[in-house]
Amino acid sequence: MAEIAGWLFPGLLLVALLSVVLLLQDRLIYFPLRYSQAELEEAKSVGVRQIRFRTSQGNQVAFFWRSDDSETTPENIWIVFGGNGDVALAWIGLVRDFPDPSIGFLLIDYPGYGICEGGPNPESILENSECALQALLEQSHWKLGADALGVLGHSLGGAAALQFAAKYVVARIAVVSTFTAMDDMARTQIGISLGPLLRHRFDNITCLKTILAQKQVPEIYIFHGDADEIIPLKMGRTLAKLDPNRIEFVEVPGARHNDVIRLALPLGLRSVLFHRPRSN
Repeated sequence: MAEIAGWLFPGLLLVALLSVVLLLQDRLIYFPLRYSQAELEEAKSVGVRQIRFRTSQGNQVAFFWRSDDSETTPENIWIVFGGNGDVALAWIGLVRDFPDPSIGFLLIDYPGYGICEGGPNPESILENSECALQALLEQSHWKLGADALGVLGHSLGGAAALQFAAKYVVARIAVVSTFTAMDDMARTQIGISLGPLLRHRFDNITCLKTILAQKQVPEIYIFHGDADEIIPLKMGRTLAKLDPNRIEFVEVPGARHNDVIRLALPLGLRSVLFHRPRSN
């Protein structure tokens, strides 16, 4: 009986831990922020345009910025995805450094973030990006080919960017400090795999393999800080090793998770975003 009791407590503790992880999984992955009216007014004052649309999650808002308010179709549009504790308008400081009016930036908020309704998960995040792009093109009366599209994502946003590019053809992909798979992140954070208990199954390895199998493979760039304290550098290296000939990997010296974008800009990220895609 004493032996059974000795096993019972650790077993119950493990069950309790797994139950908490399962029930509170959303709160362990997503940290949504909301906008104040002052933030929205400030964005409007610098020329940021709201793109309103509806999805299965309810009313959604993305943001579009280019250096002028021309009605002509941009030559290139970057679809931009932030991390799990980020919002779309946090990118404004970065994109305003690109004064070329031929380049536009579609900044995606996830359901439950910014002023978007609903809740985030891989499917609803993909739906937001799909519908935001469609709404932008329809409201602007623009037609845009796949060779004009790029996706940019940081951290969780890298997973959002890759799942979009796995479904739709794009010309360029730039992901910064992203992970191999969400289950790998769970193992890194809590020491065990969640397996079938994991409901938010972002899998960047599978997405990249799908992208690499496309008839026309986009330019792919992976940037990762060598001092990243949240997503290990080895995950970025693992993604790049899927095809070193077609994936350019840039290790950013001294960069931690939240300053890697700033430090990656002079190491190639700025030229990736600004230059035209190469011809296939």
